[in-house]
Amino acid sequence: MSSIEEKFRKFSHMVMKEADTRKREIISEAEKQHTQTVSEKEIVFLKNAYEKIHKAMIEIEKEHNEEISKAILSGKQALFTHREEILKSVFAGVKNKLAEFRKSDGYKSFMIDTILKGLEKAGQGDIQIYADSEDIPLIEEIRAKAGAIFELTESEEILLGGCLIRNKTRGFLLDCSFAKSLNDEKAAFLENYGLSID
Repeated sequence: MSSIEEKFRKFSHMVMKEADTRKREIISEAEKQHTQTVSEKEIVFLKNAYEKIHKAMIEIEKEHNEEISKAILSGKQALFTHREEILKSVFAGVKNKLAEFRKSDGYKSFMIDTILKGLEKAGQGDIQIYADSEDIPLIEEIRAKAGAIFELTESEEILLGGCLIRNKTRGFLLDCSFAKSLNDEKAAFLENYGLSID
């Protein structure tokens, strides 16, 4: 019986060895599947976390940009308001000086010179001069003394002095008004003193 026992022991050892090998394979496979499942879940969780973080970052950046835009806009509005106050202050004085000049004898000489040079620039044709109502008598006097031929019309816009000379035939308009000069000076003032808003 010893040979049967020996065979049984060998068979039992072989079965146990094979069972142990199979057990290790199953455990190894289970560990691999567990690791793979955990890795896949980690990837899914990390991806979800990344997407949430990314969305939050976009939202924070958007809010940040909105705050910056509001601050820039507020600054520009304040600058614009202050700029307008400066313009009103500076150019109110200029308008007063122009009004004083219009009452002086120098204004009559200025208008004679402006109209005669303007008529020369306008050339031949159907000429029309536009002026403020208070300058109409002065321009009529200049027209009579110079023997010039032109139509004289009260301007619908306030010119603050000076006049507009239009050659209807040639489609030419010469703006010699104080209003235009004042607007040109405002633009130059803003540029020269760094008050223009981009």
